[in-house]
Amino acid sequence: MKIQEQVIDTPRKHNRYVDPELQFAQKRIPVERDGVDEKILVTELVKPKQTLVTYPDLKRFEEKGFEKKPVIHGKNTRLSEDQSIIVATVLGYPVVKYLEQEDGDKLLHISVTPLVKLAFNRLSATLSIKPTVADIYGVQENNLEELLELAGLNHGIDHDAVAFVKKCIRENKFEPIDVAIATGREPGIGSDAYLDFAIEIGPLAGTVDEEGIIDFRERKIMVGVKAGDLIATKIPAVPGTPGTSVLGELIESKTGKDIKVKNYGDSTYSSDSGEIRASKDGVLSVTNNTLIKVSSRQTVNGDIDFNTGNVETHGCMKIVGSVQPGFQVKVEGDLGIGGSVMSANIECGSNAVIAGGITGKNSTVKTAGDADIKFIEQGRLDAGGIIVIRNQAYFSNIASGSDIRCLPSSTIAGGTMIAAGHVTAGTIGSESSDPATIGAGIDPERLHQLRRLQTELIDRQDELIQWLQMHGRPKARKVRKMEAAIDEIKLQIIKLNLIPGTEQFSRKATGGSRDETEEESPLYHTGIDVDKIRIDIHGTAYPGTKLLLGNRSMVLENSVSKRQFKLSADMKRIIALPIRDRS
Repeated sequence: MKIQEQVIDTPRKHNRYVDPELQFAQKRIPVERDGVDEKILVTELVKPKQTLVTYPDLKRFEEKGFEKKPVIHGKNTRLSEDQSIIVATVLGYPVVKYLEQEDGDKLLHISVTPLVKLAFNRLSATLSIKPTVADIYGVQENNLEELLELAGLNHGIDHDAVAFVKKCIRENKFEPIDVAIATGREPGIGSDAYLDFAIEIGPLAGTVDEEGIIDFRERKIMVGVKAGDLIATKIPAVPGTPGTSVLGELIESKTGKDIKVKNYGDSTYSSDSGEIRASKDGVLSVTNNTLIKVSSRQTVNGDIDFNTGNVETHGCMKIVGSVQPGFQVKVEGDLGIGGSVMSANIECGSNAVIAGGITGKNSTVKTAGDADIKFIEQGRLDAGGIIVIRNQAYFSNIASGSDIRCLPSSTIAGGTMIAAGHVTAGTIGSESSDPATIGAGIDPERLHQLRRLQTELIDRQDELIQWLQMHGRPKARKVRKMEAAIDEIKLQIIKLNLIPGTEQFSRKATGGSRDETEEESPLYHTGIDVDKIRIDIHGTAYPGTKLLLGNRSMVLENSVSKRQFKLSADMKRIIALPIRDRS
């Protein structure tokens, strides 16, 4: 991620500048390294809010036509509201550079290296020790604990490391060193509640075994049960234990979550025993491993067409043929279609298996549970559970509240494929097709919201430009109101969090764009552990393919094959790793 840096004023051709003045001490001292005499720069240790740069007598010089010489403020620094001073935002060491511009002039660049560097998850910290001299404020034996407290460290401090640092100071060592100074405590792992099924309901297509192998056997649906049969027993959660960051923050364990069992139709649930039983003979539907329904099954021995009309049932349905264009099927239980869905509308309250495919721009398939299909062309598929695609997905919009699993031999061309969990794909794109967008670790509805906000921003900006072209008056009240609305939309775009389970507008606006905004470690929010989410490409992904992972994005400039994409350790960018052959 690009670090946001800001220039005080825009540089112009001007010879009458007021030069900036540094407000901290620095001194070069002689040292010997490997028998060679050198001089190293020692800078003052500055505190948060301490002034780093000012313009002396600025007002007097401005009255004479002088301007402030531009200054670039970098990481861990902040501009004052009137842009006349730069202050530090952390405890640390100022770093001064002079960057040469195209016109040959040199601009001052100021940043601060933190005294204490925190790991991204704030479970460890290192102390950066620089050389000190008597007349410049720095780390000393008698102020080390005070400085650690000022840096916010109050848990897991390594007292042996503290003693080592004091020894280095006493011995007047001049080599800069980083010392691991504190370690937090990770949350203890519990176990989530789950349903232990007494009846064989699997295999669940698209699930991953302990070795990471995906099971692509056909999704089993509409399992027969008898009255009184034990279907499943709820196994209660075992709570995890909280952890603590080096800043003393409590870190709640994400494991040990309860589940809410929902049972419908001819089934009963006892909260005392945790047992779910069938109350009548029927067929079983299991949606996302928490919703249980026992109902009847209806069979259509042909197509859904003018002979049958639109169909709707509270139970399960098996359609031997296809669903013809223009027709609708609404099923509250499982749905099996032996043929295809052709420009038709399907709503399924549980799981759907479509042996053929989904075709046509007017085709929409929506399931509360899993969806197992052969192919989809120019259609729309939304599933609350796992989506399995066996052959191809061409120019379609696909969204899953869980994982999307495509066979390694499958092909994706154009369209969008967005999953709240992982994505596994074969080949993505070709040399001639439109690029596809593949997203993982993303709430599909929030992605739609982001796109709506981005469209609204463009519309509002166009309205402002048109108004100014027609009326002028850039300081009019109408213009200020329009600009305020634009700024609010920009802020919403930056703060909107695409990670499932997080608060909707929970990102901190630390940058000028979504890509420049810092991410929070998954330890500190209620969302999924997006750092563990992966996009696996077992075939080839062609140039132009857009990858989305959580709040990060990238566009492939070159073809890649057999690659796994995940977030970097600091979650600032998407990185690629080779996929190892498990055969």
